[in-house]
Amino acid sequence: MASEQMPWYLNQSSRAVLEKFGYIQQQEDLRLREATLNPESSKWTLGVSVNGENYDRNRYINIMPYERNRVKLQVETGNDYINASYVKVQVPGESLRSGRYIATQGPTEHSWPHFWQMCYQQCPGENAVVVMVTPLMEYHRLKCFEYWPRKPGSRVVSPRDQGSELTFETGLEVEYVDAERGNDYTLTTLKLVPTDPRFPTKTVHHFYFDQWRDLSKPDEVVPILELSKHSHGLSSPENPIIVHCSAGVGRTGTFITLDHLFHDTRDFTQSQPVEGYQHDLIEQIVQQLRSQRLKMVQTPEQYLFIYHAAELIKRLASSDASI
Repeated sequence: MASEQMPWYLNQSSRAVLEKFGYIQQQEDLRLREATLNPESSKWTLGVSVNGENYDRNRYINIMPYERNRVKLQVETGNDYINASYVKVQVPGESLRSGRYIATQGPTEHSWPHFWQMCYQQCPGENAVVVMVTPLMEYHRLKCFEYWPRKPGSRVVSPRDQGSELTFETGLEVEYVDAERGNDYTLTTLKLVPTDPRFPTKTVHHFYFDQWRDLSKPDEVVPILELSKHSHGLSSPENPIIVHCSAGVGRTGTFITLDHLFHDTRDFTQSQPVEGYQHDLIEQIVQQLRSQRLKMVQTPEQYLFIYHAAELIKRLASSDASI
């Protein structure tokens, strides 16, 4: 493919790309400084996430949602906190539609019932999608609680009444339906069945991609593209796609960036860049993600991988290669 058909930002040197990542990190540091100095008035405040009552609901002490776009559980009584953020990706002049996600930490032993309530509450459509991009265990450390049923006939229950802590509108039974293992991920179909019959049953398509190490890039690009295509094909259009790794930032942010590039950008599907389009699309997307959740696309390696992955997919698409 001729070089002029490639968006200019995919032809940058690695040094130029990494300089941009450094700038993105500096901007986040300034936001956190402002939030620390002005915790009551700053738009970047971490709000209730740092309260002692939410200690057990955070997997890591340095990964919190911004107060202004945190997901709030719908509760009848009690604490509405969950470590999750609404994420919306939209690049003016380039997005065909808005990319809507919920980025969240991997459920813990304390927070997994809240996770299922969030999935049910935040997905009005019948078919919800959860993309999990972390193994359960890594280097003998627990990265995520095993929060979903994985065997025929099994189920887990998120009760309506969580004791003195909080009460939801209904309890939920999460029932195993079936599972299929592909080359790179496992798709488990689940039913979310409210214990209150007044509420509708929903289907959850749970994608477990366990081949991605913490603080690193994926080993290959094509499995991420296949995961992205498959998950979009099963989600009700009105639902956000729920994405998590362990902390819900590095691998989560990298997947969301690539997913948005694959599905929602004109110059990624057209052979020629849009006329007058001069900004770096990847830089802009990651800046948006960082303004909505801390450390999204956490490492220089992950940031650089996005450019390399985007270039490869663009070449494959332009040559009509089979992927």
